[in-house]
Amino acid sequence: MNYGVQLFGVLNNLKGRQPDEIFRELHNAGVAFVEPCITMFPIPGLDHAFWTVDSFHDLYLPLLKKNGLGICSVHLASQNLLADLPRIRELAIHDGIYQFVVKSPQSLSKEKLQQTAIEYASAANKMKEFGAELLLHNELTDAQTIIDGKTAYEYLADLCLGNIGLQVDTGWLLAAGVDPESFLWSNRERVRSVHYKDFLAGTETMIGKGDLQIEPVFQFARAIGLPQILDQDQSSDILSDITAVIRKLHGCEGCRSATVSYLNILDTETGEIKTLRRFDDIIEAPNWKKNSDTFLYNADGRIWEYDPVSDGTHMIDTGECDACNNDHVLSPDEKRIGVSHMTFGGEGFTSRIYTMPAAGGEPELITPNTPSFLHGWSPDGKELSYCAFREINGKREVDIYTIPAEGGEEKRITNEGFNDGPEYSPDGAYIWFNSTRLGLMQIWRIRTDGSECTQMTDNERNNWFPHISPDGKKVVYISYRKGDLKPDEHLPNMTVEIWRMDADGSHKEKLITFLGGQGSMNVNSWAADSRRIAFISYELMHKQM
Repeated sequence: MNYGVQLFGVLNNLKGRQPDEIFRELHNAGVAFVEPCITMFPIPGLDHAFWTVDSFHDLYLPLLKKNGLGICSVHLASQNLLADLPRIRELAIHDGIYQFVVKSPQSLSKEKLQQTAIEYASAANKMKEFGAELLLHNELTDAQTIIDGKTAYEYLADLCLGNIGLQVDTGWLLAAGVDPESFLWSNRERVRSVHYKDFLAGTETMIGKGDLQIEPVFQFARAIGLPQILDQDQSSDILSDITAVIRKLHGCEGCRSATVSYLNILDTETGEIKTLRRFDDIIEAPNWKKNSDTFLYNADGRIWEYDPVSDGTHMIDTGECDACNNDHVLSPDEKRIGVSHMTFGGEGFTSRIYTMPAAGGEPELITPNTPSFLHGWSPDGKELSYCAFREINGKREVDIYTIPAEGGEEKRITNEGFNDGPEYSPDGAYIWFNSTRLGLMQIWRIRTDGSECTQMTDNERNNWFPHISPDGKKVVYISYRKGDLKPDEHLPNMTVEIWRMDADGSHKEKLITFLGGQGSMNVNSWAADSRRIAFISYELMHKQM
């Protein structure tokens, strides 16, 4: 995922250093975008941190672009927002900045808040005409001041009648005695971005070293798909602090805590959704067993079977394979199951493919090379297809491979980009997969001999895991928003979509939007009727105000 930084604290801490050098070091620290402060009037002594529109155009924006830093939004210092609209429009139209952040007035009387709300709502409506949005950022005083049972921050936002969004500073909420997690979820319809700031005993400290619980904030922002911005003002070594916090956030990306799962069926023709069961833990990747109309899924490293008639579950004996992930596939006759078994030991992280009787039994090792992640079983039962990480000419490549179903020599099918999710077409002629070879993750297909590689989707999204219907006529896949993650990531607990298209790539259609991602639909989950699919959706358990 991508993370940003509020520039005010950075530029204050590094005052006197060249902007080009600062921006380069931010990029090297893992920062993807920044949030600068732009002023419409002179602020003596702070011109290094509050940029004028002209200095932004002429100096800072070219340097940001040169160093690979994007801009998510800007904090706006304005004495008359309505009068400054022409310059705001210039920033939007010419510079591509579409979120402008303002704060509550210093006086939090009802009269002053009403006056401010009229100004903000009027400006916000004008800004919508050129595609821009106004956001309200909280400080300590408007978070701790209560008006009619709400924080003054919420009170002002309410007065704006839905015309503005919220940029929530979690640190100032915390300092005001407001629980950030509860606040975020209670205001989720209007939150547009989050700031990480932290305090310990009333004193600002490095993010993650104070009282702020980063993980719940991260889970919220990821689920909604919001920009996450570090706001580190006080620091003895701000670049090191930012590097450490970004590393901490990356460590949250695989987190699935406080999650429940739902096993669902979607009718791809009518759009009807039927939820079969709620699970109080994390389950992933349903295989629809066509011979028995039951489902396989993985949970806690094991493979389980669910019978919707009896509403019963039982664990399948997979022997030594006790760390199975969401890459499990049934053989065409459904007599055997293949799994990807992961270990963390002396070899480091490994994943090898095994097969075993579908009812359970002794696993047989198929791919001694690691890591290997299973995704397809050929319709004649003779081959497996999988994604594998291999060292080739001194570089780690991620490609599609095939191997005889009983084991043997593996065959490399692709040789460009990051490639994953290989699945055979029902006639055995093609392998469908997803690849970053042209930038974003898109759906492709290739003949099983590695020839005729054809791109099947081409949009401004990241598309994963194509699954072909048993009759070979339809393909469904899971789709992430472009800016939510990197093209080679498929993370859990995010807002995602399921799309359908014809097998020739035509008639693409979005079917549903839900909270999911990794684990929702990693493997083929079509019913025998080539009409219904199974998928897993998730619910984050969180505090309520």
